[in-house]
Amino acid sequence: MVIFLVFLFAAIAISISWYRGMKRYQALSDSPIVMKKTYQFKPDRLTSPAGVYFSPTHSWAHMQSNGVAKVGVDAFLNGLTGVLSEIKIPEMGQEVRQGEPMFRISHEGKTLVISAPVSGTIKKINHVALQNLGIVHRDPYAAGWLAKLEPSNWEHETQRLYRGSRTASWLKAEVTRIRDFFAHSFAPPHAERGLALLQEGGDIADGALAFAGKGLWGSFQKLILDPSNQELIHDS
Repeated sequence: MVIFLVFLFAAIAISISWYRGMKRYQALSDSPIVMKKTYQFKPDRLTSPAGVYFSPTHSWAHMQSNGVAKVGVDAFLNGLTGVLSEIKIPEMGQEVRQGEPMFRISHEGKTLVISAPVSGTIKKINHVALQNLGIVHRDPYAAGWLAKLEPSNWEHETQRLYRGSRTASWLKAEVTRIRDFFAHSFAPPHAERGLALLQEGGDIADGALAFAGKGLWGSFQKLILDPSNQELIHDS
């Protein structure tokens, strides 16, 4: 009897695994985001310049020789949103704290809130980039920085950020996580809600969020950015 139950449970587990695999395949087959080559995410979006620290919420910070840090929004997120229509940042002299809202980035009325990568006081704002947001999209780590701030706890807070080889591992995991998000968002009606639809394969759209409506931007904030920010805060 025991042996029979063991085989029965094994058969059930195999059947469930096969069923979920078929659901994943069907969702991928119908998804406009993950299957078409025209939607492939550009690999050069995933570069990580030397000395740049990356927040899991897709902001970044780079310390200059004068002790002031440049901060901005990373190329990964810029690749998803396309050229933005507006970026709002705090005013000169304002203090920001790591993990608290710093950038409000918008594309045609759709908005995401990006938290500060480190704490500090804003010393300078890049008005040139803010008036020509194509610069932020094309060159986020050089000409497209958004603000300079005087860090208040640099050494401690950067331990929670990604740099060097850790950045590559994080970006690889982030690609998979966001592929899952888009596959699920564009899944056909008969696909199970909440199912992890992607394990391997498929590509993210270059400018995928630019194609999407306000609802998907809201979901991206809630399911991608906010949980990452909670992890950053909890590590403090």
